[in-house]
Amino acid sequence: MQILYRSFVLFFALLLLGNTTLQADQPPKKKILYFTHEPGTYHRYTPQLAIFRQLAQRAGWELTVMTGDHEAQIKKLREPDFGKPFDAIVYNFCFAGSKDTLAAANLISQTREHGVPALLIHCAMHSWWPTFKSGEAGSLGPDYHGQAKADPVLVTQWRLTQGDRPFPVWGDFTGIASTTHGPSQPITLNRVEEHPATKRFPQTFVTGNTELYNNLYVLERVIPLIRGVQGEEEAVVMWNCPQGKAEVIGLSVGHDVNDWTQKPYQNLVIDSVNYLAEKRQRESK
Repeated sequence: MQILYRSFVLFFALLLLGNTTLQADQPPKKKILYFTHEPGTYHRYTPQLAIFRQLAQRAGWELTVMTGDHEAQIKKLREPDFGKPFDAIVYNFCFAGSKDTLAAANLISQTREHGVPALLIHCAMHSWWPTFKSGEAGSLGPDYHGQAKADPVLVTQWRLTQGDRPFPVWGDFTGIASTTHGPSQPITLNRVEEHPATKRFPQTFVTGNTELYNNLYVLERVIPLIRGVQGEEEAVVMWNCPQGKAEVIGLSVGHDVNDWTQKPYQNLVIDSVNYLAEKRQRESK
């Protein structure tokens, strides 16, 4: 009887040890923040969010969603350190006319200073235009060597209140600055670089009707991943760009909900987030 009892004790001890070992071998869940606004004026952000929730469940992420109306969401971006608890942030919004430079600067600092990588989707590129598009050349001063044309009034206000703190040039953060797009027509997407974010994307893929964003200027450190061709127009539509302590991936297609329903597009989103989050987890150890 005593032998039988010891056998049971040994069995359960081994079972417990095995479960502990399995749990120890399992990587921690990726903590992902999805930032958007609803319902959207030119974009259907509510169904896009619904699809992203499905992708997050499929990928096994621990998902946090920050959403609300347009102006309320811009204000949320002023909250210090809002991104620090996460392994990666996905921004899917459209703040084209925003002059809220404090919101833009705080968002940028989550990546450059706090080391939280970001995936920027579609109209996230067409945001804070007054910091790089609708301004004047030379407004950022002699120490700025980029191609952005910022609103001189905004720059003056920034200097008066923020001193030497870098002005948030949004196009320099996205890596590729964009200011316009083509018609809603199919785009032929060609993979031009081997990268973990594009590992499941076909060499060539033709979208449904969607928008091709232009490339106003491209930072030297940008790595193009996918190029798009629409009629006679061509542009980089997906890229990787180091930004301070982390990096961003830009994905300028994704205007129409139909884009989001396509498996190659869904794989791009999942693989991009996994790449960014895994790198963050490795570097945080």
